[in-house]
Amino acid sequence: MVYADYTKKETRFIEGIMKRHGPKLDGPMRVFEPACGSGRLLESLAARGHVVHGFDLNKHQVAFAKHRLKAKGLRGRVWRDRLQDFTVPKGARYDVAHCFVSTFKYVDTEAGAVRSLRRMAAALRPGGLLLLGLHLTDYQNSPPDHERWVGRKPGIRVVSDTWSAPADRESRTEAMRTRMRITEQGRTRVEETVWDFRTYSPSELRALLAKVPALRLVACHDFHYDLASTRKVDLAYSDVLLVLRRRGARQG
Repeated sequence: MVYADYTKKETRFIEGIMKRHGPKLDGPMRVFEPACGSGRLLESLAARGHVVHGFDLNKHQVAFAKHRLKAKGLRGRVWRDRLQDFTVPKGARYDVAHCFVSTFKYVDTEAGAVRSLRRMAAALRPGGLLLLGLHLTDYQNSPPDHERWVGRKPGIRVVSDTWSAPADRESRTEAMRTRMRITEQGRTRVEETVWDFRTYSPSELRALLAKVPALRLVACHDFHYDLASTRKVDLAYSDVLLVLRRRGARQG
């Protein structure tokens, strides 16, 4: 609900970037979403006729994602798993996988990150795309930060505040805290979560990608999801959305 305003942009971006850089398709896309959360993009893409699979570690999110697909009469496959060591259904190969809004930074070790990317690559068909979005860190300029999102539906209002502490270069972590204030039918409850993200400077991100030769960087965008606007992997803007192609034939 909090990110609902982005759903249409993200959906159109996935479809558009596949036409530009992905394999030639004869039918709907086969889409894979590691860490799919509540399934908002699974629902959006399934509603447009695509085949959707996804997983999440949180069992409540998995249950909600399954329910939202079923409630709309949509088909999809959702299961519980971890980014570091997930498995996909036997024989599954996807045209595109996507992991947006820094979700990948939950993987807190280099070995885990490499393992996760290698598994994502293995889940793609040759020429398939991995779309990976994350915030970059400037260790020379990493002040505390605060972001707020507000989501509304009839009878429900959610205010989500997220704070990040200055990044620690030695441990490559930044402490995160989210507080959600949920008002429903006149009653308000507050939910708070704390965790650590793994940090990536541009050079650290490039070093990680070098350890996964099955994936090749073919384009870079940002969280505006604008197909007409590309950028470099640098600190000119903190958000990057990498378009990575699994090596192999692009067509077919």
